[in-house]
Amino acid sequence: MHLRSGDAADLAVGCTLLGSGGGGAVTAGQLLLAATLAARGPLPLVAAAELEPTARVACVGAVGSPTVMRERPAGVDEFVAAVRALERHTGHRFDALQPLEIGGVNGLLGPMVAAATGLPLVDGDAMGRAYPRLDHTVLQGVVPATPLALADPGGRLLIMQDAPRESVEPVVRAVLPALGAWAAICLHGGTAADYAGAAVGGSVSRALTLGRALARRARDDGADFLAAAGATVLAEGTVDEVRRGRPGSGDGGVATVRLAGDPLGSLRLDFADEYIAAIVDGAPVVTAPDIIGLLDARTWAPITVERLATQQRVRLVRLPAPGELRDRQARRPDFGLAAYGMAPVRPEEVG
Repeated sequence: MHLRSGDAADLAVGCTLLGSGGGGAVTAGQLLLAATLAARGPLPLVAAAELEPTARVACVGAVGSPTVMRERPAGVDEFVAAVRALERHTGHRFDALQPLEIGGVNGLLGPMVAAATGLPLVDGDAMGRAYPRLDHTVLQGVVPATPLALADPGGRLLIMQDAPRESVEPVVRAVLPALGAWAAICLHGGTAADYAGAAVGGSVSRALTLGRALARRARDDGADFLAAAGATVLAEGTVDEVRRGRPGSGDGGVATVRLAGDPLGSLRLDFADEYIAAIVDGAPVVTAPDIIGLLDARTWAPITVERLATQQRVRLVRLPAPGELRDRQARRPDFGLAAYGMAPVRPEEVG
């Protein structure tokens, strides 16, 4: 299978949905990917298991503030620079690249970097959705995050040689202000065998399938999308209120939706950078790590946290978390609600 320039728009829609409301705006990433594929030609999309077991693979993406990233748009050069810097540092050329996360803009930047470097793209990612922290990857404990490389649009490069996995996130966040609040990152250098056994497989093709299905939503009223996604419609209604925390505080917020056809029914939607829990009439119906999709009730277009507003007619859908993410959560509870500082919900409490 190959990704082509014409696939960028559908992939962008799928990545927006898999971001569970977060992951950053995809518009710039979509344009970069389409332009790079138009210039470089179709991009091979391969499973990690199809590569030689000893082939070298790394994750690529962006880390930092999505808001600043819109003000200081990404280009190709800083991402290629991060990949090449890590190759020089380790003495290994990479044989393939994988998106760091499939949710949001990183699901598009990964393919863009692979195309720009002439490397195949592994059909997978390290999160299965969007998460706010670098230590929320399924590769943790299997493929060390360090050494890693950071590069900014101004040409600055930084290598982190070695750090305990619990230190990578705070150290990277500490240096980002000096790099302009966001940077390209290349990390988790390992073998294809490591990736085949630990990464979330098939996530790029899943995003593309979802995007294509949503593009056909008007014709079939969403049935094609629901079948492709394994999704369940949980509620429909109108957004009555959106309460957000102080900008930059990381406090997230809460939205209230008045349910259609039930004047006394209500949906509470908790969000941080992503949607993390939905509660209908006091009972939780979906929580992270499952993917919470909030869609425009008319067009089926995904609505991100930052674009959530009152009077929108919305449809709440649940996409089950990838199996790799579920397995990881069983060993590390912080892959669920605990990732956002919320107490876990027992399975029997979820409707």
